[in-house]
Amino acid sequence: MAADSFSIHRFVALAGCCAALLAVPQPAPAQSWKPQQPVEVIIGSAAGSSPDTMARAIQKIWQDKRMVEVPVNVVNRVGGGNTVAWNFLNGKQGDGHFLMASNINLSAGHLTGTTPWSFRDFTSLGILFHEYVALAVAVDSPIKDGRDALARLRKDPGSLSLGVSSVAGGANHIGAGLAFKAAGVDVKKVRTVVFDSAGKTMTALLGGHIDLAGTSITAALRQVKNGKVRVLGVTAPKRLGGEMAQFPTWREQGADAEFSNYRGFIGAPGLSGAQVAYWEGVLKRLDADESWQAYIDQNELDRELMDGRQALQYLTELDGRLRGVLGDLGLLKAAK
Repeated sequence: MAADSFSIHRFVALAGCCAALLAVPQPAPAQSWKPQQPVEVIIGSAAGSSPDTMARAIQKIWQDKRMVEVPVNVVNRVGGGNTVAWNFLNGKQGDGHFLMASNINLSAGHLTGTTPWSFRDFTSLGILFHEYVALAVAVDSPIKDGRDALARLRKDPGSLSLGVSSVAGGANHIGAGLAFKAAGVDVKKVRTVVFDSAGKTMTALLGGHIDLAGTSITAALRQVKNGKVRVLGVTAPKRLGGEMAQFPTWREQGADAEFSNYRGFIGAPGLSGAQVAYWEGVLKRLDADESWQAYIDQNELDRELMDGRQALQYLTELDGRLRGVLGDLGLLKAAK
């Protein structure tokens, strides 16, 4: 389900060429580009975050299956809600050896004014899947369940504090805000604290410094397994499977809220068609790989492969929808 949420050149032999001419080596076609030095996969959030976990799983498959024949390094460039990472990638104009895990922060940040960068500033390489958002509390929280949290916030929007990462108006903030708004909460009055990593958000939750945490469902599940948090609700349209079947949806609890965060890759500005085609091919082979499909199934992710052109079209359409959502949440500050 989608979130509410791109030449091939061929040589033509001329008739009548003599055998001697046919023996002359021909130049390599444009689509034969491939990396000649180590590849850096940039992550704009901390180690252990959902994008980081995804990238390291992909790194292992690429190397183990030799989908990429040069070393692949995952590098965390944290700060400014991904802005540090986007600044770095922008400086690699035309270099296909650098790519970055992308998510809805790149689509929302320029609308909320938290960053000057948007998806239009980089080269779209593709989207792999979508992921839902969870709202969690500490295991010993007095908040009984999702209905209880929504009732408290309807009565007094400032009575509970919400922690999100890694930027205001990011996926975790939007996911929680949509649930609140659908339940009749004045979302503009909810006390919201932004942390630069999901780890810090969870530390604050467990330390009693915030009441609620918006987080990816995979990060939430890790903490549930550790016996540290409870999940009040998720933005999925129906109950997920596997270990996540225990997480109630917001629709079950009277809030008609559905939302998912896309995950894929972007490249530096100005990549050539050959470079884009190479990475599209790698992502297509990854999508067909059994190990990757097992990762998708294990984490209850919504697999949906898009190539670079399809991803760009999707992001353009999403931009319009986000303007409406962020406006409702009182977060729309820019109109780039």
